[in-house]
Amino acid sequence: MNKSIADRIEQYIKVLIARSTDRQIEIQRAELAETFSCVPSQVTYVLRTRFTEKDGYYKESRRGGRGYVRITELQQECGGLLGSNKLIQFINQLSTEKLLNERETAMIKHIIINAGNDLPLEYRIRVNEGIAVALRQFLEIN
Repeated sequence: MNKSIADRIEQYIKVLIARSTDRQIEIQRAELAETFSCVPSQVTYVLRTRFTEKDGYYKESRRGGRGYVRITELQQECGGLLGSNKLIQFINQLSTEKLLNERETAMIKHIIINAGNDLPLEYRIRVNEGIAVALRQFLEIN
């Protein structure tokens, strides 16, 4: 069965990331589109839908003639937690263990998802670490 162009682009990018020493690559949409004989919007679609923070990737880009897309695979753990996805998993675990009720769980998830939306990734991770530390301290006290 033939893979779609989107699947092939995704696989190619993942191989590049896996081969990089720091789990990060910089690519140009136009070059990637040329490699796969497609239009740059197809590359943009793949980047937008398959390389999200939820999927464990962080993207930053610069537009223009020397523009690029930098994709980083989020595997470095920060205090045991990484990004909002891991923190939400932690909150779900606390809820499952009945350490948080439904309302507390929903409120904390809302804070995690919305706190620092406009911040760069490194600062969002710091905010999430702070939330995790505060939650652990609270749970130890109570």
